[in-house]
Amino acid sequence: MTRPVMRAATAAVVGALCAAAWWMSFVPIGHSLCTGTSAIGCVALIYLWVAPISAVVWAFVVWALLRLARWRPVWPIAVLGPLGSSVLCLAGGLTVVGMHFRTPEGIGVLIVTISAAAGYALAAVATAGYRGRRDGAEHRGQDG
Repeated sequence: MTRPVMRAATAAVVGALCAAAWWMSFVPIGHSLCTGTSAIGCVALIYLWVAPISAVVWAFVVWALLRLARWRPVWPIAVLGPLGSSVLCLAGGLTVVGMHFRTPEGIGVLIVTISAAAGYALAAVATAGYRGRRDGAEHRGQDG
C-alpha cells in the first residue's frame, strides 16, 4: 500500500480503538456517579464534565500512540481527528434517532467507533502533505 493509505489506515485503527475505549470508560463512570442524583443533574454531570474530560484524555492517548508509531507531525491529526469524529458521531447518532430505529443496547459504541475511525482517517488524509514547514527552502540551502 502507499504511504498516505497506510497513514489513513493507521489513524483509523488507532482512532477507533481509542474511541471504543473512551465509550467503555465513561459509561461506567457515569453510571457510578449518577446513583442518587436527579436525572438532569446526571445528564449535566456526564455531558458537561465526564465526557469532555475523558475525551481529552483519550485524545492524548491517540497522540501518544501515533507518536510511538513514529508519525511526524502528530499534532494536526491529534487536533483534527477528534473534531471530525465528533461531527461524524453527531451526524450518525442523529441519523439513527431520526430514522426511529429500534436499536439494541450497545449501538452507541458502534456509532462512536465507526465515526472515530472515519474522522481520524479523514484527518490523516487531509494532513498528508503537511510536514511542518512553509516551503522547505531553508532546508535545501536555498536563499529566499
